[in-house]
Amino acid sequence: MAKDVLREAGLHFDELNKLRVLDPEVTQQTTELKEECKDFVDKIGQFQKIVGGLIGLVDQLAKEAENEKMKVSG
Repeated sequence: MAKDVLREAGLHFDELNKLRVLDPEVTQQTTELKEECKDFVDKIGQFQKIVGGLIGLVDQLAKEAENEKMKVSG
């Protein structure tokens, strides 16, 4: 009954019986979301590196194609 009163007041006990303001389930979900966000940011960073390399390669090929055009027309 006392736990119900505390829960209604927005207070919860964790696994160590410490009084917490957040519901343990919400705390767990928040931690999982934080980890998923970190993974997402890491993957976006890898994607940016790959795309940057691809753009550099395409630029290099375009310059080489332009040089070949100059040789043919010159």
